[in-house]
Amino acid sequence: MFFLDFFESILSSFHFILLATSLSFLLKLSFLIALIRKMVKMDTIARPLYFLFAILIGNMFSDLAWILKSFQLLFFPQLNYQIVLFIIRIAWIFFLVQYQSMSLFIESLVTDNYIIPLKQKILFIVSNLFGLCFAIIAIIDFDAKDLPFKRFWFEPTLQNLATFYALFIVVVPSLFIAVQRIRNSNLPHLLKKQLKVLIQGLILPVVMADFIQLFPFKIYAITWIAHSYAGVGFSTMLTTIAIYFCARKIFGLRFLNLKDHVQQPMNINFIDDFKDVLERLSSVTNFRELGHITQNFFKDTFNIPATRTRLYLRKTDASEQKDQSHIIEDRIASLVETFLVTHVDTIDCAIKEEKILIYDEIDFTHFYHACEKSEVILKFLSIIQADVFLPIYENDKLIAYIIIERHARTKQFYSNVERDELIVFGSYLGKIINLLQNKNLDVLIEQEQSLRSELYQKHQEIEQYKESIRSFLRKGKTKHIGILFYKNRQFSYGNQAAKELIEININQQHGHPLAQSLRQLAQEVESFKGPKTIFVKDLHDNALVISGVQHLEKNTIIITVSYPSISDTIKHHIDLLKDPSEWDYLLYLQTTQSGKLINQLIPGSGAVLLNFKIQLLKIALSKKAILLDMPEQDLQPTAEIIHHISMRDDLHIISLQGPSNNFDIAIALFGINPIFGMQQKSTQSLLERLDNVGTLFIRNIHYLDMETQEYLAMFIKTGSYHQFKSDQKLSSNVRIICSSSQNLSLWVQEGKFSKALFQELKSTAVTMPSLLTLPENELHALTEGFTQQALTTDALQHVLALTNKEKDLFADNRPVSLQELKARVQQLLVKKSKKNQIYQEVSFDPAYDITDPDLIKAARLGKKALKDPRMMVLLWDKFKNQNQIASFLGVNRSSVNRRCKEYNLL
Repeated sequence: MFFLDFFESILSSFHFILLATSLSFLLKLSFLIALIRKMVKMDTIARPLYFLFAILIGNMFSDLAWILKSFQLLFFPQLNYQIVLFIIRIAWIFFLVQYQSMSLFIESLVTDNYIIPLKQKILFIVSNLFGLCFAIIAIIDFDAKDLPFKRFWFEPTLQNLATFYALFIVVVPSLFIAVQRIRNSNLPHLLKKQLKVLIQGLILPVVMADFIQLFPFKIYAITWIAHSYAGVGFSTMLTTIAIYFCARKIFGLRFLNLKDHVQQPMNINFIDDFKDVLERLSSVTNFRELGHITQNFFKDTFNIPATRTRLYLRKTDASEQKDQSHIIEDRIASLVETFLVTHVDTIDCAIKEEKILIYDEIDFTHFYHACEKSEVILKFLSIIQADVFLPIYENDKLIAYIIIERHARTKQFYSNVERDELIVFGSYLGKIINLLQNKNLDVLIEQEQSLRSELYQKHQEIEQYKESIRSFLRKGKTKHIGILFYKNRQFSYGNQAAKELIEININQQHGHPLAQSLRQLAQEVESFKGPKTIFVKDLHDNALVISGVQHLEKNTIIITVSYPSISDTIKHHIDLLKDPSEWDYLLYLQTTQSGKLINQLIPGSGAVLLNFKIQLLKIALSKKAILLDMPEQDLQPTAEIIHHISMRDDLHIISLQGPSNNFDIAIALFGINPIFGMQQKSTQSLLERLDNVGTLFIRNIHYLDMETQEYLAMFIKTGSYHQFKSDQKLSSNVRIICSSSQNLSLWVQEGKFSKALFQELKSTAVTMPSLLTLPENELHALTEGFTQQALTTDALQHVLALTNKEKDLFADNRPVSLQELKARVQQLLVKKSKKNQIYQEVSFDPAYDITDPDLIKAARLGKKALKDPRMMVLLWDKFKNQNQIASFLGVNRSSVNRRCKEYNLL
């Protein structure tokens, strides 16, 4: 008792009623507007839509009466009560309209070509009489006061009679008819589901709420609910919620054909499921496998039992019948073929319009808009007992179809999202079937391998672009521009930013490369009276752009220093590019770690070397096989750079010194059929061991025997390989790098080299420009780059810097390879340091002779690398020998042994 009194004191307020009825009114108004928009666009309007329209209008008027009464009591008491009472009495007329329309709406939903029966016409007359009574009372008793005993004496009784009449005489019989139709008649499954949702979720709650208002029994709790404003507010709020959720549900079920298909949110897992099935389809070899893959895909994606889905392939000629003899010719296939012949025009028209035939949707459409075409399609689907008929076309020819058996999935309908997914799957399956029928499976596999390679390269390019942008963003945090002044051979700082960007004493450290570049820039601007811009490196190996300009009034050179922007980086070199569209690779070359590795391998910047470096970077970012055409000494350093850019762990090198006269290389690469017993079970082939983690570098590829070349060509082309002397097909993801010193094109013409392998390698061949024909200025720049790499400090670079005469020595007696040039530069620097008696003071880079990017850091750490567990793990993986590690780091073997035990490497 106390509990009920407490809630009545809180919720009997008209504030709650005003809130509930306002929300209800706005919700119904939004539905009404949406219905009007749909009805305007429809060619033919179903009769139930008119009844639904009347239901909403009637219910909204009741809400409007409560809103008006609550507003008058709460905010506008001076509003004439007679007007409010008049609206309330008129609302009772709309109450009858609402229930009369609801009765017609329910019956019209379950009856096709609905004609208003005699019973409804009689009820319509009775409803009009009730409405006439309410209208007469509203007019005659217009001046009634706000007191119950001063209002028309028969009005409360009339209201109870009208409510009883609307609920039990008008609506309940219609509900009984609808329930009987649901149980006994062949209503569309979609319509039955709509009616269940509508009756259980909306109509019954509304009827129960109005019945409680009429409740005649003397039970205090229910009487309190029936005769309190809290009950009105609660019933209105709950009814509003029921309307919202029920409307969402039934509109998603194609209510009154307002939607073309059953609605469902997007399946975010479809892409993953489809990706998995694509991988399985890529390795399919016969039609039986295709059927199993289809069944498993439908089971995983659409929750359809595997036994209820069937793929049928059509036979178009005798040869195909022979090839596809495993396809069972059953009764369903015979019925489909018969129907396709006898009703070809109707079936073709329906398929072109719908793309897929779904029984429940066609049945529902036919119920409201019956036509001969939909009748034929329903008959077709009924005969073959199908829920879904998915035709599979290729080149406008029906080559197969998938049938999902009737009632394979009883608790769910096929939504618009699933419909699109089925169409996408069927479209892809058609291409697979066509390829299998025309024996073009190899073409499909090659296309897939090509697509994977292209996607990988695009991914790498995106990563390079992101890394490049990050480098500019890091430098862009400080947008300061340093200003220097040069006058009377002295530099002076113009602002603090200049001191932060240039961390040396320019006027004292004359031999420092940065100081030399600044002084040379200033002198050239002073001499030629024109602006000049150069790029230099700071102490941390970051690029700086330095620009100098002559002051017009004073004998002073103004110099600006800043980090380069993207445009600065591109403009500095873009004129050197053969193809200006490759400016993005120019950016990667200057700003990414991969670009820095290539610049370290080839520290030149002329047009010839720059275009070669861009070509090398572009090939390195792909996963395609590469053919290296360059001097022997440069092969391994280049392969190591490519391997590192590919982000792989193991680099395996096969060096062929002469023609292979046996199959040892083939067995090592691909393994061999176990029947021969030549390979131990525990031994893996190289392609298996290096899968996803390794790079295989084959030197002198022309020495491979012809059969092994053919095996390798197939692997490069498809990503799959056969074990040697076996039909077993395996896949692998190994980066292949090859080299050859011969003219392979000529070898192919002479029949000494595989044409298939040459076709795969020639498009990705990388040919290094010969140093013998390299322009002299580029050779000088290359020599200068190696000079700077050799010295770890800049203090003595002005002493050891190569003169033009010394650079000319390299031009007169040109080296063949980069590594030869690098070694000769180091020898010359050592000779100069001894000649100037500063050999002990000069600090040469210990990693100068090392080309492996992983080992460069270890070499520069020296004995300090022993304290780094990760570095020791890397060294152990590289050498697998304590003596070699000790020799590499220049330490005792005992120190290496102690650290290996400490890090559990032994």
